[in-house]
Amino acid sequence: MNELFIIAPIATVILIGRMLDAVGAVSPQTFRETNKILYWLSIPALLLRLTARADFDALGGWNLFFAVYGTYFSLPFLAWGLGRLFKEERKRLAISALTSMRSNQVFMGIPAVSIAMGNPGLEALSLFLAMSLVGYHVISIASSQLVLSKGLSWRSLLGTTSNVVRNPMVLACLAGILCSSLGLRQFPGWIDTTLKVLGDIGTGLALLALGANIKIASLKGLFRSTWRDCTVKLCLHPMILFLLFSLLPVERTMMQVVVFCSAMPVAVNSLVVAQGMDMDEHYASELIAVSTTLSVFTLPIWIRILGI
Repeated sequence: MNELFIIAPIATVILIGRMLDAVGAVSPQTFRETNKILYWLSIPALLLRLTARADFDALGGWNLFFAVYGTYFSLPFLAWGLGRLFKEERKRLAISALTSMRSNQVFMGIPAVSIAMGNPGLEALSLFLAMSLVGYHVISIASSQLVLSKGLSWRSLLGTTSNVVRNPMVLACLAGILCSSLGLRQFPGWIDTTLKVLGDIGTGLALLALGANIKIASLKGLFRSTWRDCTVKLCLHPMILFLLFSLLPVERTMMQVVVFCSAMPVAVNSLVVAQGMDMDEHYASELIAVSTTLSVFTLPIWIRILGI
C-alpha cells in the first residue's frame, strides 16, 4: 500500500490542476506563464543548489553512464522498429523515436522523487540530471530528425546542440558541477536560502500546470492508437534500465531514482519539439495526455518493484 500513498498526492495535485482549468478558475495563460517561471527560475535554482552539494563519487564510476546512455541510444531504434511493423507514417514514426526516451523528469519527476524519497532522492536526481540532460535532448531530437528526414545534417545537429547548451536547466547543472569541483558545496547562507525558496515553489506548481495541460475529453478512444508508444515509454524504458543496472550496478538510491524517473510519462516539452520540427504534433499531444493518465497506474507498480 505504500506505493499508493506515494502516488496519491501526485495524482491529487494533478487532478486539482485539471479541475482549475476545467472550471476556468485559472486561465490557460496563467499556467503558460507559470511554466516559464518553473523553466527559467525555480527548477534551475533547485538543480544548482542540489548539484553543487552532490557527491560525484556516488555516480558509481562509468556504470551509470553506460546504463543510461545505452538505453538512450537503443530506445529510439526500438520504437522506430515497432512503428515500422505497424506501418506508421514517417511523421508519427518520428514522434515515436522522440518520445521513447523523453521522460517527464522535471515537471513530474522532481515532485515525485521529492515526495517518494525526500532529499536523498533529490540529491541522486541532481547527479543523474547533470550527467544525462545534454544527451537526453541531443539524442532524442537527433534520432527523430533521422527518422523524419532519413538523414542528419551537421547544420541541424549543431543548431540542436546550441539550443541544448542554452537550456537553463542544463546551465544550472553545469554551474553546480563547477561549484562542486571547486569545493564550493555550501553557498553563503543568504544565497542558499534564496535558492531553496525559489526551488521549493516548483513542486506543487509543476504538478498543477501538468494537470491543466491534460485534456480529459481528448483521451476517449486514444488508448488504441497510442498503446504501443505508451508501452515503450512506461514499461520498456524502465525495464531496460532495470536490467542494465543488474549487470552494471550502482548505489541503490541512484538506481531507484533513475529507473523511477525513466518510468515517468512523456515530457510535456516534446510537443514544442514536435511543432518546431514539423512532426505529427497532434499525435504528440495525444501521447502526452494518455501516458500521463496511464502513469497513475504504472508508477505504483514500479515503486513496488524498486522497493521505494
